[in-house]
Amino acid sequence: MAVNIYDTANQLEKELRNTEEFTRLEAAFGAVKEDEEASRVFNEFRQVQQTIQQKQMMGQEISEEEAVQAQEVSTKISQNEIITKLLEAEKQVGQMIDDINQVVLKPVRELYQ
Repeated sequence: MAVNIYDTANQLEKELRNTEEFTRLEAAFGAVKEDEEASRVFNEFRQVQQTIQQKQMMGQEISEEEAVQAQEVSTKISQNEIITKLLEAEKQVGQMIDDINQVVLKPVRELYQ
């Protein structure tokens, strides 16, 4: 019997959406979108993060001003309970995906050992 690994991947995607971790992430993201202040701070955080990542990928130095801005946004994030709940939920989903990735890549790792 032939296995269609893409069917398995699509089934995994459906099951991921039904996990408690993803449901918490979805709810936490909805809470951020509904709260005007949390949404504004979170969007600022994402913009600063994206700018810094782009500079790092291009091998450019981060300016003092950008470092200060990143620190200020980080402080705002840590003081906003709605956003910290979102980040914790993201962390949990990320850990679950990392765990799944380890399982999926096991045959390749074993091949090269």
